[in-house]
Amino acid sequence: MELKATSVLLLVCVTIIILTSAEVDAIPSCCVSVSKNIPRSKLRLVSKYEIQRKSGVCDIDALILHIRRKWICADLGVLRRLEKLKKNHKPKRTQAKTE
Repeated sequence: MELKATSVLLLVCVTIIILTSAEVDAIPSCCVSVSKNIPRSKLRLVSKYEIQRKSGVCDIDALILHIRRKWICADLGVLRRLEKLKKNHKPKRTQAKTE
């Protein structure tokens, strides 16, 4: 009898561990506030961005800016500034020396 109770308890514990580890990735991380003033120097460092909509699981619309290993929550109005900056920002070209 004691072996059955131990087996059932072990089975329940394993099931809980499996379910909670599978749900870790399913929990979204949402922006809860946004910044309207993002410095141009930070916008130049943006590697990618995502748009968070309040129609999903999050409560507010936001622009998620990925800068190196961090992210910043910005107002959607910043997207126009970012696109304009990226469009007008041309990489510096280096000329090869010819002799």
